[in-house]
Amino acid sequence: MLNLERREKSKSESAYQAIKDLIIRGNLTREDALSVNLLASKLEMSKTPVREALQKLESEGFVRIIPNQGVVVCELTVGEANYMYELRMALEGYLLRRVVPLITDEHICALRLIMEKQRGAMERNDPFEFMEHDNEQHLYLHKIYYNPMIFDVMNRLVDRIYFGGIHALRLPGRMDATLQEHILIVDALEDRNLEKACQALEYHFTKGLSSTTASVEIHLLKKG
Repeated sequence: MLNLERREKSKSESAYQAIKDLIIRGNLTREDALSVNLLASKLEMSKTPVREALQKLESEGFVRIIPNQGVVVCELTVGEANYMYELRMALEGYLLRRVVPLITDEHICALRLIMEKQRGAMERNDPFEFMEHDNEQHLYLHKIYYNPMIFDVMNRLVDRIYFGGIHALRLPGRMDATLQEHILIVDALEDRNLEKACQALEYHFTKGLSSTTASVEIHLLKKG
């Protein structure tokens, strides 16, 4: 019985990851007519794990399940982007203030290594890999100062943040600008300069929000 439960859970997780990736990469959009049956056929799975996956995705804001009608992909809105960046500034700004007194040269080396991975992704023009390393760098701060409740909130948001970041990176030059903003944050951390670190983080989030909202608005205009 336990093995069967584990297999079902594994199938549900596979379905969840597959559907989420299709949404994030723009292969499933609000315009697609979706249903449990259609997605199960597309993924070559039974309906049960697909249904469970959709329930999890709905709780994370990626889809909306409409009884007796189907499934609708929830695209990022300007309002959601604003709320998300406000929350990130509040939580990560607090976290940064706790991190500065604890930072070591080893931490700085680790952060610069992540930025080099970002640079490589940028040179390959791969926004998806770039955002993976972007999230990796932001979450690295939790390794320096760990608050389990803050980490839990950020970890539950990480995929939606990734989705928003992909929107922002659609704008020309945004990958390079993001990398430069990260460099400013890490340089300030290396100098143990709390004021500059907080200013750099606020600047990064301000630019990220304006890029994300601009991309969302352009996308809406194209749809007419």
